This record gives sequence, structure tokens and C-alpha cells, in this order.
Amino acid sequence: MLNKIAEDNPSQTAFGTIAKASALPIKHPFRSVRLLGLDIKFSVDTESGLSFLLTKLNAIPDRFYWRPLAITCIVMFLIWLRCPTILSRATFWAEDGWVWYPSCYANGWKCLLIDQSSYLQTVSMLTAWISQAVSLINAPIVFAWVALVIQAAPAAFLLSRRMAEAIPSQGKRLFLAALLIAVPGMHEVYVNTTDSQWHLSLLAFLVLTAATPRNSVEKLFDTLVLLIAGLSGPFSAFLAPPALIWWFWRRSRWNFWRACLVIATALVQLSLIVLHHASRGGAGAGLGASIPAFANILLINVVGVATFGAQRIVSNGWGYGFGWISNGDPVSVALSLCLTLAALGTVLTAFLRGPLILRLFLIFVSCEFAAGLIDSLRLANIPAWQSFEANIAYRYAFHPICAWLVVLVACACSRIGSARWLGSALLACTVLLAVPSDWGLPPLPQATYRAFHHDAKVFARLPAGTAMSFPERPGDSTMNLVKH
Repeated sequence: MLNKIAEDNPSQTAFGTIAKASALPIKHPFRSVRLLGLDIKFSVDTESGLSFLLTKLNAIPDRFYWRPLAITCIVMFLIWLRCPTILSRATFWAEDGWVWYPSCYANGWKCLLIDQSSYLQTVSMLTAWISQAVSLINAPIVFAWVALVIQAAPAAFLLSRRMAEAIPSQGKRLFLAALLIAVPGMHEVYVNTTDSQWHLSLLAFLVLTAATPRNSVEKLFDTLVLLIAGLSGPFSAFLAPPALIWWFWRRSRWNFWRACLVIATALVQLSLIVLHHASRGGAGAGLGASIPAFANILLINVVGVATFGAQRIVSNGWGYGFGWISNGDPVSVALSLCLTLAALGTVLTAFLRGPLILRLFLIFVSCEFAAGLIDSLRLANIPAWQSFEANIAYRYAFHPICAWLVVLVACACSRIGSARWLGSALLACTVLLAVPSDWGLPPLPQATYRAFHHDAKVFARLPAGTAMSFPERPGDSTMNLVKH
């Protein structure tokens, strides 16, 4: 009977009447497309203009590396959003005007051979040398653009296909890149040439662990990055152990070449440190090392900044000499020591259970952090560790903060339930508390920008041999130049 009804009236069934197929509205089919070669897939209408554009873009051969360049531009834009005046009001920062630009202005390319703080600072001197091609009034803009490119490079390289071998999950690399763009406590290392070596060393570590280059362009890129990063600050000495371990576990000619570059530059820098160690400022007021001081440095400057944000810590008085965790009270000291042991235990668990690249990154950061605690630049009247405690968002805490965030990502992806909950909870605090607190950075002072422009115009009309001072950041700092 049911079959009879269906044969007589195809649109009639035992369960009611259905509309004819011809009467149904025709919807365009949807399909997933990729974005800039990344595994970011979303559904779009096949007949829409967006689908046509993305299909054409993905079909273009990456012969000129347009996809990595596009990703780098996007990362640069996101970093720029944290302080839009960094380019529109570009001025020299600290050693940019104290050392790099005057040294290159007076010595030309020979400035690349001059050490500062007992080691070579190639990336800073090279930027100053490049800026000589433009007028003094435009030199800070060159410094700012170079620093912006260097700061964006690690996050962009992390998203490249060359990191897929070390970190196969595209989602993890996207999240890590986002954290690197929005990392809290970046005030001192944000888009300035003087501190760009911290970002360049991160890029050098990623290059060390990246897949073997496919062609001569990628080989040249690896070689230049490792050479310039290795001769910019003491970081090559801390990269040497990871480079050797990576080559030992993944032996290849290119890994051997990369390890040789790191070791060679490390030997150069260590030799200069031994020969010119006195130029680092003498003994100062000593280290002032103690277990409570170490606990305060780790909990406030690293874990605290990564969890709550530097601005929130400063505004609530949780820094050095204030707050329940660092006021010297026996109860607060005992509690801070317990929290320190818990943090170190979390790092140790991630080190033992994590992938090779995580272990090597922790080795790199631990060596650097230990060296900073033992032999950092010392002030005349303040012990080094006390200076660490007092300076929230200090450059020496940048890599440890990055390492702590990587540990939390590893914990959040762990199969151990307690580790997964801890990592997820602390990452949620980072995303919801620390990043919003520290995302926006103070705008650059317009008065300093205008005064520098005015003085640069006056300097251009002065006769040779005339000395002049120029305002720069931070505070009321000045740059001194003698016209030639």
C-alpha cells in the first residue's frame, strides 16, 4: 500500500507531503579554503568573490616568498597596534643615541668592529650604519622600522612551513605566535634597536631548530641570521649547547653548519668579554644574592608579569618592597618559597616530558637567566639582584617570560590531567588579565619628537666641528654629536 502511494505521487509519502526538489531554494555549495598557505580553514561560498580571491592567491607559486612576507607584514601591523606612535613619533632610545648613531657617525663602517659592554653589538651598529644613508632627522625612523621588522620576525618564522617539523601542530604555532606578539611585560624591549638583540636571539633559536633549507635563499637567510645574532650580544654562548644537542640528535650537514656558526660567534664574543670585562662597569654594589630575592624575581618579574601583567602589578603595588609576597615578612617569604618551588617543579616536569625543542629552549633561557643573575651590568649603589627586583618589565625577564608561557602551553596540551588544568588556568589568566593590561603601551612623547626635529634642522646648518645635544628617550636623555 505504501509503495502504491509512492508510485502514484512521488511527493507523497506515508509520513506526509514533501516539497518537490525543483521548489527548494538552491543554495551555493560551501567549501574550506586555506589562508596564506596556513592551515587556517574556513567555509566560504564557492561563488563569492572572497572564495575566488583566496583560490587565486593560494594558486600563486611562492617563488618570491610572498606568503611569508605577507605574514610578516600582518605581524608587524599587530605589533604596531600596541603603540601606533612608535613610527609617527620615532626618536632614539637609550644607546641608539648614546652609542650607536654617534659612533657610526664618527667612524663609518669601522663602528662594526667596536665592542660595547665587552662584546660586539652588530645589529645595532649595522642599523646605525644603514641610517647614515638618510639625514639625521630621518635616522630614528630607520631605527624604528628595523626594530619593528626584527621584532616581528620570530612570530612570522614560527608560522612558516620550516617550523612544521619541530612543532607539527599548526594550532600550537599560531597560539605561540599570538603570545609572542602580545607577550606581557614588553615595555623595555618594544620596537627599539638597542634591545632588538633579544628578539633576534629568539629568531636565531628558531632557525637552529628549523627544517633544512630548500634552496640557496633559505640557506643565506639562516647563515645571516645566525651570524648577525651571534655577534649581537652574548646570546650565542647560550645558544651553543642547544645547537650542539640539536645536531647530535638530528645529524645532518646543515645542522652541523648551523652549530659551527653559533660556536664560532660564541668564541668571538666570549674572547671579547674576557679581554674587556672591565668595561662592564666594575664591581658596583655587588650581587646581593639571596633565596628570598630569587623567589621575588621569579614570582613577580616572570610568573607574576606573565599571569597578571606588568601594569597591573605596578598599579597594585606588588613590586619590590611592596605587597604581601615581597615585604620580608616570614609568612610571606615562606609562601613565596613554596610558590617558587611549585613554579620550578612545573618547569622541570615540562622539561622532562616535553618535546626536544621545548627542552632546548629551556636550556637556552636558563643559561641566559643564570648568566644575567651572576654577571649582569651592576649599578654603583644598588646590588644587582635588588635592581632585578625593582625593575618590573625588565629586558632580562623577557626570555624567561616567553619560556614560562611555552611551559604553560606544553602543560595545557599534556595528557596529565592536573598539568592540563594548571596550564589552561594560567594561560586563561594570561589572555584575560595580563595581555589586556599590557597590550597598550604609552605613546611616545610628542615634545621629544618635535624638539629632536627642530634640533636636527639646526644641526644641518651648523659649521663643521660644532658640538650639539639632541633629546631622546627615556626621560631627559640626550645624544651628543660633533658636526663633521
